[in-house]
Amino acid sequence: MRVRSVEKGRRVSASNCPPATIKDTINRASDIRFAYAEYNRNDDLVLTTVGDLLAEPAMANKRSMTKDLNDIGIYGFNISLDIPTINIVVNSVPLAAIEGRDREPMAGDIDSPAWSELENELTSFNPELWLMDRPKQIKCVSALEAEKKEKSSIIVAVEINEWVSEELKKPHPALAIYGLRCSIRKYIRKDASTHCKRCLQHGHYGGHCRSLASCKYRENSHHTKDHLCGPLYCTAGTGRP
Repeated sequence: MRVRSVEKGRRVSASNCPPATIKDTINRASDIRFAYAEYNRNDDLVLTTVGDLLAEPAMANKRSMTKDLNDIGIYGFNISLDIPTINIVVNSVPLAAIEGRDREPMAGDIDSPAWSELENELTSFNPELWLMDRPKQIKCVSALEAEKKEKSSIIVAVEINEWVSEELKKPHPALAIYGLRCSIRKYIRKDASTHCKRCLQHGHYGGHCRSLASCKYRENSHHTKDHLCGPLYCTAGTGRP
């Protein structure tokens, strides 16, 4: 279950009220017991039930939970079920004119008309797609302009439903945007320690690597899984040292 402040970017709290206190207050007002309470990156307080219990029955006690939280000085929040989400990358999203129609380039300001139009395109022409947050650009506008790019990749947080799951399993998953078929993939967070199994370098994943394959057993342009020793008497098999 999720307790979200009505004011974006602010945590639900009163006089630095710890999450454990909020959890205990909700437990007293609910028929369902929650074991954990912690803030996520969006400053929403996420409560997790004990064991495999579902949080949905707790919504029957929403009024009581709201009253008890008000009694300890916590106001301005919404209580809702925590919906499973996934971040997907949408490639080749147009930034400027398409079919002679001028469009405002997507700016860093998420409240710009361009972002609202993009959200409308995503939900109108992909009816089974439910956005959980506003889209985000992977590259900043200045970098795109310097590279003279007319398209950009964006990250979209969506609800995990049957349609999304099945689409991502396809050989070439895609979404419809501005009359175009834009390929999508699951977003995988990477950092400096991320190791590529293709080129054996760090900072990216093998699925997105365009470098030549490298073998960790021999200096050659083949993938480690395709390695085969030269001597005929070697019985290690393919992909083994």
